[in-house]
Amino acid sequence: MAVASSTAALLGAAVTLASTAVGTWSAVSRQEEQRKQAEFSADMARRNAQVAEENARMAEEEARQTRADSYDAAVRKRQETSLLIGKQRAQAGASGAQIDSGSQLDSQLDLREKGELDALSIEEQGERAAYNQEVQAWNQRNAAQGSQARERQLRSKSSTDYLSLSKTLLNGAGRLGNNFDLFSGQGPRLP
Repeated sequence: MAVASSTAALLGAAVTLASTAVGTWSAVSRQEEQRKQAEFSADMARRNAQVAEENARMAEEEARQTRADSYDAAVRKRQETSLLIGKQRAQAGASGAQIDSGSQLDSQLDLREKGELDALSIEEQGERAAYNQEVQAWNQRNAAQGSQARERQLRSKSSTDYLSLSKTLLNGAGRLGNNFDLFSGQGPRLP
């Protein structure tokens, strides 16, 4: 009976020892998987930050190009207006009309005013479009900063996971040591 009880206690201690070892290994595996997931997420956050920053640079470039294009279009409109006024003056002069007074002058001034309004409208539309692109760039930069903060947080978590992993290993080693003590010279401890 004493041998059976001693054998049962020894088997119980061995099962407890094996269970503790498997539990520790499982916890270590889980911690390592969480660390890898945090590293992967941090890499994705870094990539998202890079994409957002590139999008911001592109939006700023589009804003500069839009401003330049609208300025060029306004200059072309002013040139078209001046050309049209020149044609009207030439036609009026060829017909013998007085071109610097009366209805001819009014017609030229009206045309110049409408041409200038059109040019200003083109410039203003370009400025609005450029402003919208600059706002988009600002939003992209904010998204990049958010992704960078997320990356820092995840990298910190993966470092913290190493500490947790170390703690888990030490706790498991402590439990193994306590259970191994059952096999010491004192023999198995029975309740």
